[in-house]
Amino acid sequence: MEQHAKRPCMRGSTSSKEEEEEEKVVEDTAASDKEEEMEEETKDDTDIDEYVLVEPRRFMTDEEILEHRRQVIESDGFDVEQFEGRLPGSIKPYKLTEPRCRLLIGFSKQALEVYNENNKTKFEFYELKKANSQGVAGVMFYITFEAISGNTIGTFRARVWKKIMNQGSQVMSCERHL
Repeated sequence: MEQHAKRPCMRGSTSSKEEEEEEKVVEDTAASDKEEEMEEETKDDTDIDEYVLVEPRRFMTDEEILEHRRQVIESDGFDVEQFEGRLPGSIKPYKLTEPRCRLLIGFSKQALEVYNENNKTKFEFYELKKANSQGVAGVMFYITFEAISGNTIGTFRARVWKKIMNQGSQVMSCERHL
């Protein structure tokens, strides 16, 4: 079992206040993606001498693209490494900070409700393991977590779509992973 001392948010519950923070977390993620592709500006944008050019990250090489695709296909998007180059629309690891963990725990519980209803089970969220994200019309999250039912603990994989324009979220899939 992995140790999670550096990630105290791996277990927990969400509240309505935390749910209000979800939108900010997703906006922050989208903003950081855009920042990778844009030039930084100084406070006064009226003078051309005030602009600071930032070297953009390079695009993925052909070899990196092939390796990324292999990882996505083999893991359905749940086990994908961070690549040096960028590839628009690619799936990448999602850094687990405290507010992001709260968001992902909430999505995990939402996905688990769908799983339990469809499979007539009573699993309860136990621990967030990891997550990946993909920019779509919003953000698609690939979440790996553990849940408990009685003496049984299971690993689950859920895809949850956080829609744009405050249109909520949708569980696309939730399956027990063996």
